[in-house]
Amino acid sequence: MELPQLIRLLLVTGNCDVAGWLLRVLEGAEPGSMELVRAIAPGEDASALAAGIRPDVILLDIEADGMGAIGQLGAECPAPILALAVECDGAARVRAVRAGARGVVLKRDAPGTIRKAVRKMKEGELWLDRVTTGQLLKELLASAAQPGELPAIGRIANLTERESDIVRALLGEQGASGRELAACLRISEQTLRNHFSSIYRKLGIPNRVGLVAYATRHRLSGTG
Repeated sequence: MELPQLIRLLLVTGNCDVAGWLLRVLEGAEPGSMELVRAIAPGEDASALAAGIRPDVILLDIEADGMGAIGQLGAECPAPILALAVECDGAARVRAVRAGARGVVLKRDAPGTIRKAVRKMKEGELWLDRVTTGQLLKELLASAAQPGELPAIGRIANLTERESDIVRALLGEQGASGRELAACLRISEQTLRNHFSSIYRKLGIPNRVGLVAYATRHRLSGTG
C-alpha cells in the first residue's frame, strides 16, 4: 500500500497552548501524513525560519500575530498560509485573504475539518466559505486593470487550447474540488495543478478565485 505523502507544518503563534491544541488535532490524521515540524513565537524571525525549515503549510495564529504577519511571511516563504482564529467574521476573512492567506479556520472547527483544510493547502487549493469567496469575486470583478499590464487579449492568447478548456471547465464547475475537476477533465490532480500554475503565470493572477474573476470579466466561458 502506498504511504501518504508527509505534510510538514510550521506553526506561528504567541500562545503556547495552541501548539498542544494542534498536536491533538494531528493525532487523528493518518499515520505519517502530517507532522508539526516546529512551533515558533511571533518574536522570532518567522520568515527566516520558514525559509530554513521549508514547511509545506504555515499555520499562523492571527489572534496573536495579526494580519500584518501574513503579508510578511507570504513575501518571503512560498508555503501557503492557513490563518487560525478564535472568531473571524466575513470581513476579517476577506482581510486575511487580501493579506495573503490561502484560507481561514477557526480553532473550534472539527479536527477533521482542520486536517482537510491543511491537505487542501498542500494541494494548492483555497479553503474559503462561500460568502468570503463571493465577496472576493465581487471585489476582483469590480477592480480595474492595473496600469501598464499586458493587455488581457495578449495574456489570453498565450493560453494553450488545453488551458483554455480547463478555464471553461472551472467556470462551469465553480464549486468543484480539484479532484472533481480533474475527474471531469479526465486528467490527474497533479496534471491539473501543473496546468493551473501555468495559467496563473500567464494571466498574472494568484489563485482559483482570481482566475474565476478574470475569466468571468473577460468572458472566457465561450467555446472559442
